[in-house]
Amino acid sequence: MSRSVVLTLAESEALEKLGRRLKLARLRRNLTQAEVAERAGATRKSIVALEAGQSSVGLGLLVKVLGVLGYPERIAELLEIDPLGEDVAMVHGRKQARRKVDDDVADF
Repeated sequence: MSRSVVLTLAESEALEKLGRRLKLARLRRNLTQAEVAERAGATRKSIVALEAGQSSVGLGLLVKVLGVLGYPERIAELLEIDPLGEDVAMVHGRKQARRKVDDDVADF
């Protein structure tokens, strides 16, 4: 059972902007929502939701649609440049997050 995610106004606006950009990219390629949906293995309703910036759309669909539009590598590039993270690391020093080790896996 999935829980609904509550987004801030800025986060909602960012999703809406992403949706508008996806729609523009689709239109520039002269593709219909139905064509993108078929190529992505999704429904037209899901493409409508993605272009509307709805948070209920899965990340997998976004990756598939980016692939249909010719940009499958774009997800991996999202945090390639991370000036905010780099600034925080410089101030606090670089530390790795602690990982919890499963006792069953750690035992030999």
